[in-house]
Amino acid sequence: MTPAIVAGMSALVALVISLGVGLRARWLGTTLELLDYPDTDGGRKRHAGVTPLVGGIALTASCVAACAISQWLLPMGPWMSQHLAWLGAALLAMYLIGFADDRFALGPIIRLVLTIATLGVVLGYAPDFSLGFLRFAGQDSVWTMGVGGDAFALLCLVGLLNAVNMADGKNGIVLGMGLIWTLSLAARLPAAFVPVLAAAGVALAVMFAFNMRGKLFMGDGGSYALSALFGLLAILAYNSDFATMRADDVAVLFAIPVFDTVRLMVMRKLNGRSPFEGDRDHLHHHLHAYFTWPRGLWLYLALVAVPNAGAVLLPGTGLIWLGISAVAYAATLALTRLPALPSPAT
Repeated sequence: MTPAIVAGMSALVALVISLGVGLRARWLGTTLELLDYPDTDGGRKRHAGVTPLVGGIALTASCVAACAISQWLLPMGPWMSQHLAWLGAALLAMYLIGFADDRFALGPIIRLVLTIATLGVVLGYAPDFSLGFLRFAGQDSVWTMGVGGDAFALLCLVGLLNAVNMADGKNGIVLGMGLIWTLSLAARLPAAFVPVLAAAGVALAVMFAFNMRGKLFMGDGGSYALSALFGLLAILAYNSDFATMRADDVAVLFAIPVFDTVRLMVMRKLNGRSPFEGDRDHLHHHLHAYFTWPRGLWLYLALVAVPNAGAVLLPGTGLIWLGISAVAYAATLALTRLPALPSPAT
């Protein structure tokens, strides 16, 4: 059976799962006690009402099902089958860590230890999810990582998880970025992983529709699964096609949320606060205040989509697009700090 047919089957399964979760979101959230309550004292959580944290169920179940379908129906060697199995296991385990945090409010140290342990095992048994070397655009030589490859990959994956969590503060951001990352990786991954991307794309699109209507949130379970999915797949794509996909292309994928996370952590530290303390200084907060929502969302997603489209369409230009991302991020943040323009006279 061809990858295209299996991708179509995986997408159909993901559609059924996602619609089921979306339409039964309130029941699922209540049954599993996965509900997010708004702050009544004007805190950070300012959504309109109690919202189910069940979007991650749709994404995780869809992608794990796609991993199983691909192994069942696609001809592949043991190496690829092993990596598909470990990807599915990683997504399920990371979702469960996030689920436990949503349900029982795990402390940050416990979450970090569980995350490092889970991803560490995956990197140890599925080496194509690790980083053995770095090659940037315009370079024929490589920077060999040696024994530090697993540690560096683990650092990047944990950093991406933190960036995704920090970006997940307004409807549509993380789901929209996930759709952009799906398209960006679609042409760069081995054929056996295309059904997983197809399932992820459908699940994200359906969850996006429900999320924008305020019917559900992804929850920490969703953020953990999503960051693991795209972090691991980005590394796999880089290892599978390093002749055209360089390390700077991977950096472009996640540049905007990572830039915002680094800025927030530095500013909090300079102000004598914990780098992990919550606040309302994120890029999406400034975009919401200046442009309102969802207009701010479209600008945020454009900051992610345009450089990634450029890097895909013009191979070898990743460093240029990474610089453009940095300038665009800084300029957008500076714009939101200016006095708002007066409304046009009616």
